[in-house]
Amino acid sequence: MKNIGRILFDIIVFIWLVVAIFVTVCLLSYNEFKVSVFGKNALLIIDSDEMEPEFMEGDLLIVKRNSDSKINIGDQVFYYNSAKNSSVLIYKDDVEAKEEVNKDETTYILDGKKVSGEYVIGKADTAKAYHKLGTILQVFTSKWGFMFLVIFPTLFAIIYEILMIIDAARNEKNDA
Repeated sequence: MKNIGRILFDIIVFIWLVVAIFVTVCLLSYNEFKVSVFGKNALLIIDSDEMEPEFMEGDLLIVKRNSDSKINIGDQVFYYNSAKNSSVLIYKDDVEAKEEVNKDETTYILDGKKVSGEYVIGKADTAKAYHKLGTILQVFTSKWGFMFLVIFPTLFAIIYEILMIIDAARNEKNDA
């Protein structure tokens, strides 16, 4: 019975460790729009109902950054809002026009606005959606979520280990 309890404890600690590392990596890979970016992939959390019915509130989207040559007129794309005073940071619109400024830079017309290619995240039709995982990731990557998920358990584990070392030192001293 003791072995089963120890195995269960080890499994829980392992799962916590994997989740804590993943959340920490997500936070460390934030860009200026608070979106985790891993290479050419961005993790978008849908936090409003503006993109329904295609994407629901609470969805986690993995959007691959497409090269400018693969984005064509008529494609739906996700892009960052570069206006600092706006509360909405990510939009999804159709590409109305595409203008190549030079070989490294392209400008798009999206919903009547000129958007630099550097603000385009990727095409909506190639995004992978995971329902309700966005809400979980949003809670975990919040200040309070990170504190209760990572910082407090780590602090308690460190304090526990220090107390165990002190206890072992006392027992060693009493045995001598």
